[in-house]
This record gives sequence, C-alpha cells and structure tokens, in this order.
Amino acid sequence: MSQQEATEAHSGDEVESYRMSLLEHLLELRRRVMIAGLALVVAVCLMLPWDVEIFDWLKAPAQPYFPEGGGFTTRKVAEKFLTYLKCSLFAGAFLSSPVIFFQAWRFVAPGLYKRERSLALPFVVSSTLSFVGGAAFCYYLLLPVAMQFFMSVGAGDGIASQIEIAEYLSFVTRLMLVFGVVFELPLLIFFLARLGLVSAQSLATFRKYAIVLIFALAAFVTPPDPITQLMLAVPLVVLYEIGVLTARLWGRPPLGDDDTLWEPPAVP
Repeated sequence: MSQQEATEAHSGDEVESYRMSLLEHLLELRRRVMIAGLALVVAVCLMLPWDVEIFDWLKAPAQPYFPEGGGFTTRKVAEKFLTYLKCSLFAGAFLSSPVIFFQAWRFVAPGLYKRERSLALPFVVSSTLSFVGGAAFCYYLLLPVAMQFFMSVGAGDGIASQIEIAEYLSFVTRLMLVFGVVFELPLLIFFLARLGLVSAQSLATFRKYAIVLIFALAAFVTPPDPITQLMLAVPLVVLYEIGVLTARLWGRPPLGDDDTLWEPPAVP
C-alpha cells in the first residue's frame, strides 16, 4: 500500500470512528445547548449588579443629541425593571460568548479531521474578538451618527423628543448584535475554505449576488434610512472581500477528499 493510500485509509477510519446516528446528533446538540445556556444564565447573574451602569452606557450615544425638554420615558409599571433585566441579558451574551462559541465548535468537531479539530482555540478566540469587535464598531461609529441624524430631523419645530426606554434598548441591542454576527463572516469563510467547501474562485464568481444580498440584508435589519443601511452594507462588503482573500491564501481541501470537489486557490 502506498503512502497516499495509507493516509486516505487512516483518514477514512478517523471519520468513521466519530460517525453518529441522528439520535446521537440530537442528544449531542441538546448537551451543547444546555451547557451554553447554563453559561449564559451564569453570565447574566454576574451582570445583574451592574444593570443600571450597562443601561447608562447603552444610552450614552443618544444623550448629547436630545433637544431641550427631550429624554427617555416609560409608560408601563414594569418597563424599567424589564429594561434593566434585558441589559444584564445583553451583557451576559457577550460575557458568555467564548463558552457559546466553544460549544458550537465541540458540536461540529467530531465530523472534522484531527488537524482541523486542533483549530479549536484559534476559532474560539477569533470568533469572540470578531463578535465583540463588530458590536464595538456599531456602538462607537454607527450609533452616534444614527442618533444625530434621527434627533436632528425636525429640530426647532417645538416637538420634544421623548423616547421609550424599551424601544431604544431594542433598537441599540439589535444593531449591536447584528454587527457582532456579520463581523464573523471572514472567519466563517476561512473555516469553510479550510474544509474545502468554498474556494476563492467560487466566492469571486458569487460576488455580484453577494453584494445584492448584503444590501437587502442591511435594508431589512437597519432603520429605514440610507445612512445606517450604508454603514452596515459597506463594512459587510469589505468583510466579504476579506473572506475572499482569506480563502485564496489559506483554503485547503479536506484530507482524503476527491480533488475534483475542490478548486485550488490562485496565487495572490
């Protein structure tokens, strides 16, 4: 038996040893979801003492742009309590994100080869940094511009801007979570390229469709104004191009796969 045949046989045995039935997959999924959920609950409990500080931090981008007589308001008895609870939940999601990403990796790891399972630590670190980085981009760059735009509409018309805290919290947290998720795009493309599921050539061919989908997604998840839509769509297009470059530089076929199923990356 040649060296290549021995390697392919060993790889096949390695994958077969981790093969699970549908029920086993569902049980494994339940286990990972339960661990991730427990981590989220613990993180939320840790954030509860700082719920007021978290909300003060979240409302900071809007504070400078309130006209005279404007501010936050509430009309429901339990709205403030639920708002602070949601703030703890929001912060807990970021605090527990390394555990959540690690559990996601543990769920898919049995279907990977040994050399790919060794990427667990880089995956957890990079996915966490991308998630937090996307949320930080939204908070420090997008939200001040968006709030200034919305607050300046009709300035001087004598109408005081009173924003309900629940509505504002939903607006801010949704945008930050969306940006956190979309900043995972280059990382997702990297791992798909390492597994041989996508290539730089296929991503480049799909580029024009991807741009249309990106602008459609931006219009769907952002407020109905062109500024915030562009501030989501443009970074997402840039992230897609980074993903194409990533696939070109680091794309590899899975060990033992048929070479006809994978397009080798071109030389940059």
